[in-house]
Amino acid sequence: MNGVKNRLMTNEVSVTFRELFEELPVQTGLFSFGPVLLGIAQLWNGYSHQTALSFHALFAVVMVGFAVLVTRYHLASFRLEKLERV
Repeated sequence: MNGVKNRLMTNEVSVTFRELFEELPVQTGLFSFGPVLLGIAQLWNGYSHQTALSFHALFAVVMVGFAVLVTRYHLASFRLEKLERV
């Protein structure tokens, strides 16, 4: 009985980015790659209009940080969903 209880109350479910992308491709693409692409577009915009790239680079760094944080949040929530399914 103890083995069944341990199996049912486990919290050691591993989730990979690939699993998240396979199950939620649109959401993963928007939140993981969208901000990075927006940062790259802003860098290109600053370069093409010959403005100070420091502001655009700072924006790109913030967007990459945002993408990392949001992706980690979605991985955590996907892990919780997966735990509830088990």
